[in-house]
Amino acid sequence: MVYACPHCGGRDLIPKLMFGGPLAGVDDNDGSCRCQSCGKMAVPLAFASVDDWISFRQSLLKKADEERSVPTFRHIPILPVDTKPLLSLGGVDVPIIKLAEVVSVRWDNGSLKRTEYHVSFERYWRAVAGQRYNASELLLLDLAGVNEAKPNFRVIRELVKKKHDVWLDLGIRTDQDLFDAFSMEVARALADTSTCTSMRLFQELYELSDKCVPCLQWDGRVIWGRPRAGPTDLKDAIKKLRGLGFDELAVVDMRRLGTRSGVSTDLLALLEGNDAAMVVGGGVVERDLELIEKKGFSGAFIDPFTPLIEDLFEDEGSPVETRFISPAPTDVKRPKYLATD
Repeated sequence: MVYACPHCGGRDLIPKLMFGGPLAGVDDNDGSCRCQSCGKMAVPLAFASVDDWISFRQSLLKKADEERSVPTFRHIPILPVDTKPLLSLGGVDVPIIKLAEVVSVRWDNGSLKRTEYHVSFERYWRAVAGQRYNASELLLLDLAGVNEAKPNFRVIRELVKKKHDVWLDLGIRTDQDLFDAFSMEVARALADTSTCTSMRLFQELYELSDKCVPCLQWDGRVIWGRPRAGPTDLKDAIKKLRGLGFDELAVVDMRRLGTRSGVSTDLLALLEGNDAAMVVGGGVVERDLELIEKKGFSGAFIDPFTPLIEDLFEDEGSPVETRFISPAPTDVKRPKYLATD
């Protein structure tokens, strides 16, 4: 049996202790639990299987989406995490969040390569989820999962235990990977074209969940997991995915990802006019957000370690560990989406 909160679907439950009878914690115990995810008290729902629980969780997310009367533009910081060094840890009495690091990445020779920029996950999360930056959604990018098909579920599960909506990219290659993603209570799961070896996979993923978002990785042509797995022309690939039923898509310019050089205006022009809800990424920094929204896109994935995020680290009084050279200073005014002091 799988037990979950009836309000949010969370599984991190603590039994309520009742006092008043001869046996404290036993007498007058109504079976209530406090959910650590939403903080509410209720009797947990019992599900016969993980699949049933996932369906319930998705129905709650869908209902929450429908209740949002005013569409909002999403600004989603990317948090690449190198979980591979943590795979061999055992018996270490230190919270995972203290050991995991957010790192800078670049697309190189068909895979995401870690570069020299790194900072603790806890510190990065605190910066982008705090009141000054005010991000309510985050993209957790598991490099071990994407590059080597070895997602570190223990680490990921600890890192997504937050109050914000987490988009997860663990390198989906099978429908089981999708089940694994949603078992960790994420808001969205990305399915990359670079790890997909057949369009049939996307058809299967669509049938399983409307919270799975195809991510078209593009370098002038759509990057697939193997030759002829799908259309390499971006517009043709979008048309194919829309034909399967997907109404939410992501497109990332892999040549610009991690460069913090700004969004590609050529890519925006190529994508403009699509009727899908589309999130774009690759080189995006905060000054691009107003333009991206104006062009009609639903959101943007923001590159790791933008100058604005660097400023938040500097305000803490300690520098980020890096030998990465920042681009020349540019206009880093805070867009209307970001809170100010």
